[in-house]
Amino acid sequence: MRKIAGAMCLLATLAISLLAVPLDADESAAPKRTVIASKYDVSKEVTIEGTVQALVTKPTPGMMVGAHLVVSTPQGTVYAHIGNRVITGPSAASFASGQAVKLVGVVTELNQQKVILVRTIETENRTITVRNEHGFLVSPSVSETTGGGR
Repeated sequence: MRKIAGAMCLLATLAISLLAVPLDADESAAPKRTVIASKYDVSKEVTIEGTVQALVTKPTPGMMVGAHLVVSTPQGTVYAHIGNRVITGPSAASFASGQAVKLVGVVTELNQQKVILVRTIETENRTITVRNEHGFLVSPSVSETTGGGR
């Protein structure tokens, strides 16, 4: 008999605690979201010309995830974020040290380091679209030029 009484007390306590909810709780309030503004503003695009020093496929901690080109320009070294889609897949691009490139994109700062978010990469015979005009990485489209020069 004691076991049944103990079980009944436990069930009653559990039922009361489940029903004890705040009566003044506002259940209609939607959870708050933090929206981060895009760092890509097409009106702030710049064109940078230089030569490739290196292709970084595994960035160091603190850098943006994805592939980067390290480009030497007359103004100094530029880190250019190109994402992984450019260097993988059926139309994968390869970049060699010393290769001339023209980058179009927006310069931003991440962890006190300037980086260009590349929208297009132009080489001697190719133009590669990396991002759309809103800054989102896209599956690269490549246009070939003929004639061997710019």
